[in-house]
Amino acid sequence: MQRLLVVDDEAGVREGMKRYLERRGYVVDCAARGSKAMAFLAKVRYAAVITDLQLSAGEAAEGLAVAVEARRLCSAARIILLTGHSSDALSVVARRLGVDALVHKPRPLREIEGIIHALVGDAA
Repeated sequence: MQRLLVVDDEAGVREGMKRYLERRGYVVDCAARGSKAMAFLAKVRYAAVITDLQLSAGEAAEGLAVAVEARRLCSAARIILLTGHSSDALSVVARRLGVDALVHKPRPLREIEGIIHALVGDAA
C-alpha cells in the first residue's frame, strides 16, 4: 500500500482528504503543523507528501519547509504543494525545491487523487 502524508492546518481539509484517500486504498498520516510533519518524515518513508503552503497565520510559506525536509528525508517521495495564492515566482521556487506538483486550491478531492495517482500510481 502507498503511504501518504497530508499536511494542512485546516482540520476539515486534512480529515476530509484522509477519509477520501483511505477509502481509495492509501494509508494516510496527517499533520496540522510543520513540526509534526517533520517528526513523521523523520520516521516514515512516504510515496507522496501533500502539503498546504501556509500552515499557520505566522508562517507564510511553512509548506515549503515541509517540502524541503520531505525531499531531504524521503528523496523518492513525490511532493504536492497546495496553495490558495499561486504565482509565477512561487512556481519557480517550488520547482527548485523539488515540488512535483503545485495545485491551486480549492480542488475536488477526485482531482487531487488523480494527481497523486499520476505521480505514484495505484494505492496498492
